[in-house]
Amino acid sequence: MAGGSVFQVGKDVELFRVVVVLSGLAICLLVFEAALHHLEHHLARHDKYQHMLKKVYRELMILGLLSFIIKMLTEVGGIDGYSGTMLAFQVADLIIFILAISLVLQALWVLVLLRGGNKRADRAELITTQDLVDVLNSSDKGKPSDDLFNDEIVRHRLLRNLFLRRFGLPQLFPFSKYVRRAQANNIVHMIEVEPSMWLLLLGMAWAFSAVVRILEDFEVDMRYELIETLLAFAWVLVLLHVLVLQYFRRCVRRLLAIAGYSKDKRVLAQNLSAVAEEEARAWQNEAADSALEAMNQIHTDHEEMEHERKAARRGVLKSDAGIQLVASCFRNVSRMFCCQKRLPRPSGVQPGSPTVTLRFFSRKIWHVVVMFMTILNGFLVALLVQGAVYSFDEIYDQVGLVPVVLIPLPLLLNGLLLQKSIFRDFVLISSAIRIDASTLGEVVHHFREIVELRAEFATSLMLCLKEKGSTIAD
Repeated sequence: MAGGSVFQVGKDVELFRVVVVLSGLAICLLVFEAALHHLEHHLARHDKYQHMLKKVYRELMILGLLSFIIKMLTEVGGIDGYSGTMLAFQVADLIIFILAISLVLQALWVLVLLRGGNKRADRAELITTQDLVDVLNSSDKGKPSDDLFNDEIVRHRLLRNLFLRRFGLPQLFPFSKYVRRAQANNIVHMIEVEPSMWLLLLGMAWAFSAVVRILEDFEVDMRYELIETLLAFAWVLVLLHVLVLQYFRRCVRRLLAIAGYSKDKRVLAQNLSAVAEEEARAWQNEAADSALEAMNQIHTDHEEMEHERKAARRGVLKSDAGIQLVASCFRNVSRMFCCQKRLPRPSGVQPGSPTVTLRFFSRKIWHVVVMFMTILNGFLVALLVQGAVYSFDEIYDQVGLVPVVLIPLPLLLNGLLLQKSIFRDFVLISSAIRIDASTLGEVVHHFREIVELRAEFATSLMLCLKEKGSTIAD
């Protein structure tokens, strides 16, 4: 091995120098462990952040293990650690690590951007639809104010009502809490690269390599084949993000139309009044205990349906979304050729509720598409870091600043701007199509804790009043 062996302390390296470096590493280790312990304690309340932290731990462990294997092979196996194959192995290992880190960073950024909208949705739960009707009727009769007419609170209340009616949930159900938990669960799932995603990603990697080899056959003065290919793939991915976002927004507009949203002020006021009357009747007859009982029953029903769906899956990759999508396609094709009718499955949608039909929307297909776009963006970030950043100085000297900015720009557009809107709209559409049993269970559990805490507070308050000889009227 060039530079000496790590198993010949005292010969290739002095013990004193080793001890000095070991002391510095020990101090750094203690500092990092203390910082990580503080971070873990701070994130103990947020399971989604804990999951991301475990993802980073796992990738660091794998990276360290592979580095250790390479070190052993070069020391004991007599393999040249500086050969092209070993260098390619280390590059591929680092690509996997950067991909994982970029996925975590993308997920964190999406969660941060969604936080503002989620807080506004929480505040929207505190008002009633009748309040919106009163404000709408008191506005200018000629034309409603843009602040109210385009306010997301109106859209939120209509989508909330549509969701509750479709699945028979009580008015006390915290819809904003459900959407927030569904967003977190979907985003956390996106950072896990499943076997099917690896197959698609490797296919894109081979296509990327083929394009680079084709460009190498052309005679040009300056050779930046990898960067040119990266730029082309990145801008195509931006276009795909934009198309998906436009389709999702079209679906959301369709959902709003089904829920009763209209640009006509009078029609919108009538639809909101109908929702307000429905809410008023529910508030008069609905108690927290009965609402909790209804939520538990609906959760049990959906949990049984989810268990039946999972029990019908076969193979070792039951949880792989891509593999299960392919299996579903094969089953549907074979059923068509055999002229068999598809047996209806229980969906949990209440009879008489609005029918939601979205053209070209399939929750499974679009889940895989959104997941793959996120992973592909992270993969291109890894290629950018390892195959393009080192050439930025040379490109800047030869061409200028604009090409240097254009190279990372599409990946930044995807990660910083487009993915947030895509995730938000996808979760809204998926929630209206089908309720997620695990997310519903988390929300119902949280609601149960709130009811229990309120009951304990009321009991404590009554005991305190009784001890002081006071009454509620006092």
